Amino acid sequence: MTRHRRTPSVLIAALAAATAGASIGCAPPEAHALDVAQAPSVAPAPQAPAAVAVLPVAVAAPDAALAQHDLLGLAARGDFDALLKALQDAPHPTAAAGPLISDLERYHANAQRRATRRAAEYAASLERLQREVAAGHLDKALKAAIEAHSIAPQPEALLERPDVAALIVDAHSAALAAEAQADWVEAGVLFGRLNLLFESTAKHRDDVKRVNDHLRVLALYAPEAFRELQRARAERAGDAKDALGKNPPDVEPWQNRLRGINRDMLHQAVRTAAEQHIDHRGYGQLLAGSLRPLATLINTPALAQTFPGLADDRKLDGFRRALAEAQADFDDPQRKFTEFRSLARLDGILAANRRTVNLPEAVMAFEMTEGALGTLDEFSSMYWPEDVDYLARSTQGAFSGVGIQISRKNEQLTVISPLNGTPAQKAGIRAGDVIATVNGADTASWSLNKAVREITGPRGTSVELGISRVGHEAPVAYSIRRDRIEIESIKGWRHDDAGGWDHWLDRSAGIGYVRLTQFIPQSLDKLDAAVASLRKDAPLHSLVLDLRHNPGGLLTSAIQIVDRFVDQGPLLFTVDGDRDVQNAWNARANSTYPGELKVVVLINRGSASASEIVSGALQDRGRALIVGDRSYGKGSVQDVKWFPSSRQIEYGLKVTTQYYQLPGGRIIHRTPDATQWGVDPDLAVEVTDQTVAWGLELRQEIDVLREEGKTTFTAAKTRPWVRLAGVEPVDADAPDAEETLEVPVPDANALLDLGLDPQLEAALLVLKTARFSGGRPVRAAAGH
Repeated sequence: MTRHRRTPSVLIAALAAATAGASIGCAPPEAHALDVAQAPSVAPAPQAPAAVAVLPVAVAAPDAALAQHDLLGLAARGDFDALLKALQDAPHPTAAAGPLISDLERYHANAQRRATRRAAEYAASLERLQREVAAGHLDKALKAAIEAHSIAPQPEALLERPDVAALIVDAHSAALAAEAQADWVEAGVLFGRLNLLFESTAKHRDDVKRVNDHLRVLALYAPEAFRELQRARAERAGDAKDALGKNPPDVEPWQNRLRGINRDMLHQAVRTAAEQHIDHRGYGQLLAGSLRPLATLINTPALAQTFPGLADDRKLDGFRRALAEAQADFDDPQRKFTEFRSLARLDGILAANRRTVNLPEAVMAFEMTEGALGTLDEFSSMYWPEDVDYLARSTQGAFSGVGIQISRKNEQLTVISPLNGTPAQKAGIRAGDVIATVNGADTASWSLNKAVREITGPRGTSVELGISRVGHEAPVAYSIRRDRIEIESIKGWRHDDAGGWDHWLDRSAGIGYVRLTQFIPQSLDKLDAAVASLRKDAPLHSLVLDLRHNPGGLLTSAIQIVDRFVDQGPLLFTVDGDRDVQNAWNARANSTYPGELKVVVLINRGSASASEIVSGALQDRGRALIVGDRSYGKGSVQDVKWFPSSRQIEYGLKVTTQYYQLPGGRIIHRTPDATQWGVDPDLAVEVTDQTVAWGLELRQEIDVLREEGKTTFTAAKTRPWVRLAGVEPVDADAPDAEETLEVPVPDANALLDLGLDPQLEAALLVLKTARFSGGRPVRAAAGH
């Protein structure tokens, strides 16, 4: 599974997880990026980027007095106040300027509100920090420090404040003390928050990795001990209720996760990684890495409850000696490790385990493989037998299910939304329904993974759901016949009356909107259908392609989508470790959308891999203006090699073999020592983590497919977008203690009206200005 390195904030991470939920016939929360190069062609030399990105097509000539102003240049630079002043000062403004002026005034008002809110939130965060320090709550004080740091006028100066500096010292000492006492949960929380506070320097990255290794094995092999540490921490913090809630989800037995894993898989993974990885580091590093998880296992005392051999001091000492001897061998610079010698050394460690602590072979093979691959880049990893089905969903874009997106809310399996046209929607399943039973079994303690596994099944078979719903005393029984469910990778601005997607962002201005959440085989066809429906409905002059929070997907899908906007020349190259071109893709004129279409692409730190290919290629070819934040920096190619084991169990290895190179010659991959990576926007629009999180929360509500005629729903009073919208309770005399109220179903325009998506606002302003001003050229940012 792809392991992501950077986490923008606690707030956004939590919101992203809550927004995604789990899907029974929808995209999994994290898509695998199977960026496998294929269909090579003759590779020309990298082409210099276009000097000018043109946003063509004019509708009306601007007022003559405005001709002296580079209106589109002001918009493309994000100088919206100057643009507004130029339009307002025009002696004879045209009627066409009215809508643009209104949008600029809204942007200005929203920017002022955001600035005011940011200053207030900064002060409140510092006040919270001091209050939590005084109460002795280091973890909560760190959380306040992280929030303050993300919105501070001078972030680095904040870290030097005496109170913040003292908090950092105390928290670090407390984390080390917790680690020494094997309280991995406490140590993990403290180190994790310190790492977020120093994210830019990765000061505590090694601390987090070390402690998280212990947390991982504890949660996998001794979940009750892990849960007990969580309970103890909740009690120390004085939480009103257990951190796991009344109905903690069932823990999947480690035997399920490791089913079918054996020595052959370890051999194949190490052999393939040594031979094919782009860095060609050989066997020595892989062998040394294979020992690290074993050291973690034997130094996590609670695992003795699961593996009795670890409780025998004599056996444990014998295994320690064997690992130390192997480590000394691997660290010897004079040693040369051939394939035969390396695999023999791995077998020697397995044999030492059998003579001593006698951990199951599946555990040894799994841990040693993960450790070996952990020495490579973060995107090389195994697809274990249990991962194969999940992988098929994310790459094929469809599977058999009922068509609902679910999450665990308030300790219950809850329907976030049914999907349009699916068996669940046709049967009458609604947003907010609680799945109380599945085939008669109580779901109170089910994990999301278990729910997905039990509700999905072969096409044509049925599943019985017991639905708890407001207004019904007893669960309502539904028998739903499973069918093929296509993952929805293309979404629009809002749902239309039929439950599909309306892709008009501004119909009167001819501006369409496509939100691409991942790249799967169906993405191109769905994009084509969206563009065709827009063109059929009204003149389409501009398109916003939203790639924010898109983790990537299939390379072929990304290439096809770029090809729709570029009619000739190179689109992408792949290069090896020596930067020699291995593959090239060129545009095909007959694949391009007809006519000139102005394009703005939205990206942010969550845009990775295939998203960066699309945005970077369109930027280099001068075909789109890129708006937002710098992208993630995942520009490597992973080849997947599939194996049947000796027991005929399918598994695979995803190994990095090449890097992407954009048409202008850029390598977008972020290596450990890189100072430049990813795709930099032409127009950078800063958004605080809190604003992003609030916008995601509102977007989730907008995307919910509700039953026909539903105009209100119950929401928590504390939800930020509810407070920003100034929604009043239906019963004005309701007591303040009331936690929820009935609110109107939000429209997508609330994202713009409440100022929760300034990046999209900026894109809209650029496109409207381009249309008003006559489509003058926008010069690409320097260096692109």
